[in-house]
Amino acid sequence: MTVARSSARVPECFPLSAAAEPTSFEIRYGGGKLDRARRTSTRICQVSAPAEERIIRVSMTPTRRIVLCVLLAAAGAIVLAGCSGASRLNLRCMAGDLQRCRQLGDMYANGNGVAQDYARAAALYERVCEAGVAEVCNTLGQIYEHVPGFESETTRVPGLYERACTAGSANGCLNFGLVQASREEFEQAAILFERACLGAANAGCHELAGMYRNGEGVQKDVVHAVTLYEQACNADYVDSCLTLSALCTEGTEVERNTARAAQYDATALRIYDEGCQAGTERDCRERDRLKTRIALQAAGR
Repeated sequence: MTVARSSARVPECFPLSAAAEPTSFEIRYGGGKLDRARRTSTRICQVSAPAEERIIRVSMTPTRRIVLCVLLAAAGAIVLAGCSGASRLNLRCMAGDLQRCRQLGDMYANGNGVAQDYARAAALYERVCEAGVAEVCNTLGQIYEHVPGFESETTRVPGLYERACTAGSANGCLNFGLVQASREEFEQAAILFERACLGAANAGCHELAGMYRNGEGVQKDVVHAVTLYEQACNADYVDSCLTLSALCTEGTEVERNTARAAQYDATALRIYDEGCQAGTERDCRERDRLKTRIALQAAGR
């Protein structure tokens, strides 16, 4: 490449002819105006230049162009390799990769590899939710409902849960059902809990069982309530196991059966112990409390 006093400003290029295969081109500037350009080039460039003439001659064979592209690609890969995982995800997110936006939002929400930052997580989730990803709308609603500092967004929470549920999120149906139950819209809540339960959100089965047990929004049916509690317990939803244990121990709503109560307690202990072994301190505490309660019940028999 030979350059004679080239302008510092980058030329703006536009195509001339796609049919010609460029091997070289000459651009001659005089008084800021293009004087001549070889028609063997597929591109013509214009820049503002001072009054004195400037000449740029570029020779570029196809082989050189391929080598240049490879070098540029390698340089880009080196730059990306030098970035942190969060930076790489952010670059891809900004380029429109919504999956990477969601992944980066999860990192900030959980403090995984970055400092926990719910504000940044929420901003990323907003983009993904707007694109119609149901579970992310539900997660965004949970942040706005439960994380301090988002009080200005609480009015949006029901709408986010409803949007998530409508788009197919079982957890969104569960949370929207809880909102409706808190408003004493029990019939609507029961419908939403049933959708959540059918979508394998076990907490939805548990909440629906409670509505059948108490006759809220549905006709009271303790037998059906027990069936729903057992479904959730068998799926390792510990609250349902504990509720069944209490029902069988008390014997007021179902027949008293201490042997079955012990089985439900054993299942609950297993669930808590697995959570404790996985590092969840709350499960460790609940496991120890349950062990104490079982020991006290055994001593009082």
